[in-house]
Amino acid sequence: MFGTSGIRGVVNKEITPELALKVGEACGSIYKKVVVGNDPRTSSLMIKNALISGLLACGVDVVDIGFVSTPTLAYSAKKYDIGIMITASHNPSQYNGIKIFKRDGSGIPLKEARRIEEIVRENKKRYVNWDEIGEYRKEDAIGEHINGILQDVGEIENEMKVVVDCSNGATSTITPYLLRKMGCKVITLNAQPDGYFPAHNPEPVEENLQQLKSMCGAERAIGIAHDCDGDRMVVVSNDGNYIENDKLIVMFAKYVNARKVVVPVDSSMVIDDYVDAEVIKTRVGDIFISEMLKETKGDFGAEASGTWIFPSFSYCPDGIYAAAKFVKMADEIDVFEEIGKLPSYPLKRGSVMADRDKIKEALSKIEEEIKKLDFVKLIDVDGLRIEMEDAWVLIRPSGTEPKIRITVEAKEKSRMEKLWNDVFNMVKGCLK
Repeated sequence: MFGTSGIRGVVNKEITPELALKVGEACGSIYKKVVVGNDPRTSSLMIKNALISGLLACGVDVVDIGFVSTPTLAYSAKKYDIGIMITASHNPSQYNGIKIFKRDGSGIPLKEARRIEEIVRENKKRYVNWDEIGEYRKEDAIGEHINGILQDVGEIENEMKVVVDCSNGATSTITPYLLRKMGCKVITLNAQPDGYFPAHNPEPVEENLQQLKSMCGAERAIGIAHDCDGDRMVVVSNDGNYIENDKLIVMFAKYVNARKVVVPVDSSMVIDDYVDAEVIKTRVGDIFISEMLKETKGDFGAEASGTWIFPSFSYCPDGIYAAAKFVKMADEIDVFEEIGKLPSYPLKRGSVMADRDKIKEALSKIEEEIKKLDFVKLIDVDGLRIEMEDAWVLIRPSGTEPKIRITVEAKEKSRMEKLWNDVFNMVKGCLK
């Protein structure tokens, strides 16, 4: 039920009010004080209200902070036993999900998630008497999140123009206001919350950000883009170029003087080559980044999807904090000049859609086929990553969607393209 980013699926097919009610009941048997929030998806209020009903029926006190970003919800969780966010993050509009956060901002570990799953499967009613039903109240949490970031990051000294693409999502409630308080002149794009995401799909990848790129080039402004719920943040330069997130990982690691950096197994070779710190690789997914950061006492963690974790502030992937941190960095150094000094290794990410049952069947075939390739090292911490002297390939099932993800990077474009074609066709063949 739980994947690498909580529970997620198609609304009224995999994510239903009945499931939300049961998750609320399960959480209600473990926790006593819970904060809940939601993104603007068309189904979010339906799912949230069902979840809250389950919590209240089991005697849990619930604080509803309403329409907020995921990092705002996670930041608020420090005052409660857990925080629960109704969101499907960057997924298309037909998806929704439930993600649970601990007090330190990190997602609950899989062991804790499995405990909730077991209680859901037991299907045993744990309702309290009518006079023990939990208390429900509403609170505002956005201001506290803004103030926390401002106290940590501070204001900028030089005038800066920033365009913020909120992707018709929850960051319209916070990022533009935060950056203005920092001293930026802010232009907003797609800041009208709309669960149909009319401007573009809410995943902040380059092909979805043509409007932002054009605006940044015309205005000579820095561009910031989020996904629907704000746990991701990506950057467009003031000449309209999309900045590779692997390069941002290098820049952030240097800026915070990180000694230990945690990244997933799908990270670029540029991080190993240019980060002056110990680089620790773990499973893909922010909960695994957070867990490894805590285990190793790491200083910074990130994923190339645009996920940034700064443990000194929170173990939540906080795209709003990351936006503020980037703006502050750009105020202090010529960040785009420094980024320009980093090489761009040819890299391609893609996926093959398939039914979850077919994916499970195909994985053993894929392992047999990939071992036939010429490589020097195989890493199976999360999927299968084979490393060559000048390239690497990663094949892994998605933790949130019915697809197999493929990543290929090489130091030469022709090498990358050949590897990509070979591996892509091999994966498709194993799924037949």
